[in-house]
Amino acid sequence: MPDETKLSRLHNTAAWQPGDEPGRRQFAELFTSAAPLRLQSGKTLAPVTMAYETWGELAPDGANAILILPPLTMDTHASGPAGPGHPAPGWWDKLIGPGRAIDTDRFYVVCPNNLGSCQGSTGPASRDDDGRPWGSRFPSIDIADQVVAEAALAARLGIGRWRLVVGMSVGGARALEWAMRYGPQVEQLFLVAVAAATRLEQAGLTCLELELIRNDPHFHGGDYYELPEGCGPAIGVAMSRSFGHVRYGTERYWDERFGGACTAEDHDRCYREFGGYLLAQGAKMPERFDTNSYLVLSETALRATVARGRSSVPDALAAIRCPVEVVGFDSDRAYPIYAQEDIVAGLPDARLTRIESPLGHYSFLFAPELLDAPLRAVLDATS
Repeated sequence: MPDETKLSRLHNTAAWQPGDEPGRRQFAELFTSAAPLRLQSGKTLAPVTMAYETWGELAPDGANAILILPPLTMDTHASGPAGPGHPAPGWWDKLIGPGRAIDTDRFYVVCPNNLGSCQGSTGPASRDDDGRPWGSRFPSIDIADQVVAEAALAARLGIGRWRLVVGMSVGGARALEWAMRYGPQVEQLFLVAVAAATRLEQAGLTCLELELIRNDPHFHGGDYYELPEGCGPAIGVAMSRSFGHVRYGTERYWDERFGGACTAEDHDRCYREFGGYLLAQGAKMPERFDTNSYLVLSETALRATVARGRSSVPDALAAIRCPVEVVGFDSDRAYPIYAQEDIVAGLPDARLTRIESPLGHYSFLFAPELLDAPLRAVLDATS
């Protein structure tokens, strides 16, 4: 391994890098060149580090562990204040902590950074054994590859069984994979706004988003880390995120927020304000994330299906034996409620909670309190 303290910083990326303030992050070196992670594609990946955060204490019998599987671009910091290493408060701070729905006085909670991401876990902005950034050489990864890495982390932490595995959006796809691949290690699932397989429309829109990045002349095929600062694909990833942001809300929410029903003389102002908001949301992306990681993770989500390596979606779901609580939002356009209904219909032991919200897919981030009661019910029932 190269001496990371002597390596120059990568440019044009918001990835966490060795030497940065770790905050509450912890790190586990899980795979090496001598024993690499064998990917679904047939390729291998090494070295592999997983970043994670924990809250609470693991019980002597290990029976109180909860795994939180974050959505596409969220990091390990699911709970806790902003501070060194964490520019924002925990993204599920209302749900995780002493006395909260996921009570850290009772449970040991683990939240890993997704494999392929950029906040401490191995991804395109990480370095290989020779000290070179992976960039365009980073291999495609599957949901199953991410889960294998998470299982290796669980083994390192001494966790043989999860009391509850919680996954939202594409994190829910990983939760399903956990139950299929490591069934004896999962007592129960809690899925939020998820589908058993990526919908065709969702995949098509994602393809368009990713082409906005690839066609940025500053993308350089993904090898932009050693170019001068400011010469990376900031515009491409910002436009991609702006485009994607529209479908994660709802027309009702946008109308209420920006006055879509305003009088004729105000239309220009309404449109201008909404357009400015979308562009501002996109502009945040290169400031907090790595473009290559966004591509890798989006492609992984695009290909997500419980049927990969199995005969069919119904057969894959039917093989899940643990109880499953599924939550959907009536206004979700990215992962419509019927996708959750299909999951429940295919599972031997599942229940659907339908929540009304004007916030669409982002309800679990913008209004996490909506999940407080369902989470408490599940954890109280299994105490």
